[in-house]
Amino acid sequence: MAYWRMQLHPGEPSDALSRTVTMLAAHFIGLDFGYVPGLTPADEDVGDLLRESPAPVSEGQRSYRAFATEMKEGDRVLIMVHNFSFALCRVAGGYNYVREIPEELRIWFRHFRRVDDVRYYGDFVKDAHSWERIPMANAIGPLHDQNGAAFRLIQRWLDAAR
Repeated sequence: MAYWRMQLHPGEPSDALSRTVTMLAAHFIGLDFGYVPGLTPADEDVGDLLRESPAPVSEGQRSYRAFATEMKEGDRVLIMVHNFSFALCRVAGGYNYVREIPEELRIWFRHFRRVDDVRYYGDFVKDAHSWERIPMANAIGPLHDQNGAAFRLIQRWLDAAR
């Protein structure tokens, strides 16, 4: 089992909480590719990330491919909103890609995975004034540093649930 940290709202800070709640309530996490200079809106869809040669992506979005190729069922994902922990979930399905997003899915992204065992940080740490701020510069990434704040938080959270 690997640990990940992820935002569900890249490029949409004003809708961060709303989008995150909507996606987790539907039991999905996901991402999509934003505007890349020089591409038309139709070109922004890089397509299925499991293809042998996916379309080129911007430097800041290169880590997105790991969502499709490295993330596995059973991995734990720390969901962040505005540099604060919001939820912890478990990956419960494989990578999916849809060219057109069905409205009934209530998601905004074309690349997604099903999740379960969603736990909310406010239930783990009740006093919001004591919430730990963990800055995050990218939309997604695996957590390898066992001494890092996000990695330690996931371990404490899972240990407390035992």
